[in-house]
Amino acid sequence: MPVSEKDQLPVRPYAKGYTAPSRLRPDIKDAHKTRLWVTTSCALLDHLVVGLMAAGAAWLIVNHPLASIVPALVAGVVIARQLRALENLVHEASHYNWSRHRRRLNDVLGYLLAAAPTGSRISAYRTSHLLHHGRFGTAEDPDRYRYAELDMEALPRTSVRLFAAGVCTRLLRYQLGWLRELRTNALAPLVTLVWSVVCVGAPTALLLDLRTGAVAAAVWLFAHFVLLPPLRLVAEADEHVYSDARTVFDATVSNTGRLQRWLFHPHADGYHTVHHMWPGIPHHSLARIHHLLLSEDEEFARRLRKRDRILTAPGGVAPGGPAREAATPREPTSPPPPSLKIKSSL
Repeated sequence: MPVSEKDQLPVRPYAKGYTAPSRLRPDIKDAHKTRLWVTTSCALLDHLVVGLMAAGAAWLIVNHPLASIVPALVAGVVIARQLRALENLVHEASHYNWSRHRRRLNDVLGYLLAAAPTGSRISAYRTSHLLHHGRFGTAEDPDRYRYAELDMEALPRTSVRLFAAGVCTRLLRYQLGWLRELRTNALAPLVTLVWSVVCVGAPTALLLDLRTGAVAAAVWLFAHFVLLPPLRLVAEADEHVYSDARTVFDATVSNTGRLQRWLFHPHADGYHTVHHMWPGIPHHSLARIHHLLLSEDEEFARRLRKRDRILTAPGGVAPGGPAREAATPREPTSPPPPSLKIKSSL
């Protein structure tokens, strides 16, 4: 899609734009320690919740079809949330935040417990995502290009109705981009289907019966392909505001509200500013560093862009004063190749 004058992309990546006070650097260094058992436990708990929700919804559908509609939809949303949590653990694996020094183990566990069930590959995701960090804000940044392609920053946040309509109008193009991405990962749908049968349907069939097992797999697939994409789209639209910023810090948004942290940004994904300043801090330490900086560094607290609710504009101010200056348009560059336009997981 051609980049309009409004959405011209810069040639040089944004500067980082923030340095932590020296007295806090030992805490930040300590926060980089990975804890494989914590992340593995999180992934296993995600799968346990998914299995219980799918089996419970399937039992209701089989035995009480009319009464099952609302509970089954709620179960589907919970399953989609847990799948979103697993996608965030794929993101963690791409930064070697499962295990920093045992990188092979990091990738194996990340794939088996997070990437395989969500239709992703660690290596492909890492290649795309490291461009987002290394070429932040340029045409090579797949997130920046997607923001321009889908006009993410214009997503209306003044009412639930307008917000939902904005998500729906973008969802088809968003999913078409995901389908384009599957050209480089043609086995992903097959892996997802096999996972639903082997890891969701089969255990439910063994515990209950074959029909209920088949319905449980169908519930899981419905959550994966129908309910998860809008959650992912909202989460991605929450993370950045490129157009009025010149640094990574000022262009990144932390989403810290209770609903945001639980539904759209599980596993501390909402503490996105800290993540962009120090990508090597694993998910289980992000909240601690976020709150440490808020309480100990006036500049961080003053400038931080954050949302406490979904239907609010991100707060925070630029270092130059109370209002953010608009970024100076640069010469547009050619769009990235199709494989970099849309991330299949995060």
